[in-house]
Amino acid sequence: MSYTEKVKEIKEMIERYEELGLNPLSLATGCAVKVDLIRVVYPALRDINEEIRDSGLKIMPREDADIVETSDEGVELLRGIYRLGKETDLQPEEIRRIKPERCIVLVQVYQRYADDPEKFRELLEPIYLNLARAGLEIYLGKGHSISTPFENDDFILIDYIKSIEGDRHQYTIINNDTIHIVDPTNPPTDYRQVAGALSNSLNDVFILGGYRNIRIAPVVNAPDDEIKSELWRNIENYGSRYGFEVIEDIQQPSRGRLLLGATVMAETDREPPVFYQYVRPGMKIIASRPLGELATINVYLAAILNEAIHRDLEGLGYDLSRIEKDKEEVFSLISKPNIGFARAIQRYLPEYGSNYDPDEHILAATDVTGPGIYVIYELAERMNARLRIDKIPLLKPFYSQYASSNYLMLNATSGTNGGHIIVAPDNITEDIMGDLRREGYQPIVLGEVSEVGQIGVEITPEVKRYVKDRRILEKLIIANN
Repeated sequence: MSYTEKVKEIKEMIERYEELGLNPLSLATGCAVKVDLIRVVYPALRDINEEIRDSGLKIMPREDADIVETSDEGVELLRGIYRLGKETDLQPEEIRRIKPERCIVLVQVYQRYADDPEKFRELLEPIYLNLARAGLEIYLGKGHSISTPFENDDFILIDYIKSIEGDRHQYTIINNDTIHIVDPTNPPTDYRQVAGALSNSLNDVFILGGYRNIRIAPVVNAPDDEIKSELWRNIENYGSRYGFEVIEDIQQPSRGRLLLGATVMAETDREPPVFYQYVRPGMKIIASRPLGELATINVYLAAILNEAIHRDLEGLGYDLSRIEKDKEEVFSLISKPNIGFARAIQRYLPEYGSNYDPDEHILAATDVTGPGIYVIYELAERMNARLRIDKIPLLKPFYSQYASSNYLMLNATSGTNGGHIIVAPDNITEDIMGDLRREGYQPIVLGEVSEVGQIGVEITPEVKRYVKDRRILEKLIIANN
């Protein structure tokens, strides 16, 4: 296919996405639709926390997923979808009837309000106050907030979690992650769109060791019934392919445009790797594979839409067919669940109810998605430690550097359903990496813990090739050449 024909094809695709209510040019930055955690979500939740301080409603500290102690029967999930703000239809009576122990929350908010912490708080506060007025002890676990360009499409989805009675001797790990699309240069009905979105949600479960009895409660919507039916077929195929249970009889958003995601659950008989208080100098920082899945998609889209960029890339030896081939390879990688990671780390986690051994067990793990390399700083905060990072392995280094230097992305280390970061004692590092290789990963040691009691990340100056976001760079200590 000629360049002109390919441009025509992709532009028609973009027009189709626009008809579906999406902006493909922003979607290619992966988590661009997420509401800013640091600037908007956290300040709003701090204010709301003051209002509910004396109630039974507790907002849990941020973790990658919610960790619930359960019996062999696991948990029951019930879903409600409500209006935001003062006109909310969530009432305390409904909460008393359900009697949930925990809640997993997805918020979709109008874009204009997604940048304003005060307005965001005003939209959420009536919901949280009504939850508190139920007079029950409820823990708000994982929350996820995304924006929409349509004022009437906002809602809050609450998955109510109840542990099924029995002897509690395991954990159920629960997460929600919902996006609009993975790759805007492919149609929404491409199986990999659904597979990538569901795998992205599961990633936060896998990093905490959950991989048994996986259940998926989809969050799916489309303004076109034909597309919606095809999305559901793809969800069913995904569950069948990997042996995951799909919960089909569950409430879905009735308003709004394209949505792909799920609340996902998996069980583990191991203690999850959240042992931050036991961090020690010399512990190694391991990446399960190179980072930066989204750079290639962004460069491909830019080459299609900007002829000057296309010519520049050709001059560098990257014609459109080569870029498309690389992009398709990355898209296929994103669409595969990282269950092998969860299997690989099992023997480095304490058995349920056992203590952490700093010589035998993984200390912490997280996934590398929207924030990219910045997740290492978030780990440093959780561990109250200073880390030294000597290497930044990229999946496609050329595309990450090109996307960053041409300001196609402010953070070209970001991804969707990305790799993972592990913090572990030095003496088991090679064993962990060997098990990861056997599961098909390409692990690499990025650096180590250099000091405990002071938060910071000293990082190779190479980071400036791939990250232009000042808010990220200001948090990092750039090492001298």
